[in-house]
Order: sequence, then structure tokens, then C-alpha cells
Amino acid sequence: MDVSGSQKVKAHRTVVFDALLNPEILKKSVPGCESAEFVDFPAGRQLKLTVSPGIPGLKGPYNVFLQTGEVIALTRVVLIAEPTSSLGSIKATCVIDLTDDAAGTNLSYNAHARWMGRLRLLLI
Repeated sequence: MDVSGSQKVKAHRTVVFDALLNPEILKKSVPGCESAEFVDFPAGRQLKLTVSPGIPGLKGPYNVFLQTGEVIALTRVVLIAEPTSSLGSIKATCVIDLTDDAAGTNLSYNAHARWMGRLRLLLI
């Protein structure tokens, strides 16, 4: 599944960039997100989101761990998630690009997700 779009944000690019990895802002921004916090692992720091999606058959809550891929200050953030449950797993990557706009910042995103296991069968 691919999802893309853009949003004009009435804030300076620095503020928008900082918000992309702010747990409190993500908690308020991600539909169904119950909590967001940073967790330290031997491989590095990850952002843990606890999410209950509003999709029939996927009641939740599910823990989703986000890793950062490419990060270019004030310009780009790549987020990578690979949540797994008894229903299967998802491999997802989201590329977020920021550019200046007359009214603030233009945020564009391109996300690709691939479902595997029983989860894929439920969503087809």
C-alpha cells in the first residue's frame, strides 16, 4: 500500500522539523495513538507508539517501534517501522520532506507499507 500527500503548516520549518520526532506531538497527531515515548535499545534509540487502529478486526493496542533512517536537518526525515503481532507483520517506510512556503512550511510525505501473514488476508 502506498500513501502520499502534502500539507501546508503555518509554522517555521525548524518548528515543524522538531515536531516530527516529538513524542507528545506525535501522540496528538497519529490517529488511535495512546502513548508515545523514546526507548533505548542496544541498536539505538527508537520511538515507541502504542496504537489502537480504528480498523475492524485490528482492535489493538499494538506497540509500534519507529527507527529513523535518513535524517537531513530541517529538510528530510525517513521513518521505518516493522511491527509484528499474531496476525502478521508490516514493513513500512515513510519519507517526509520539508520545504519553505510563503505561509510557513510545506510538508510532503510518501509512505509504503507491505503486509505479511494473516494480516494481509484480512485487509485484502
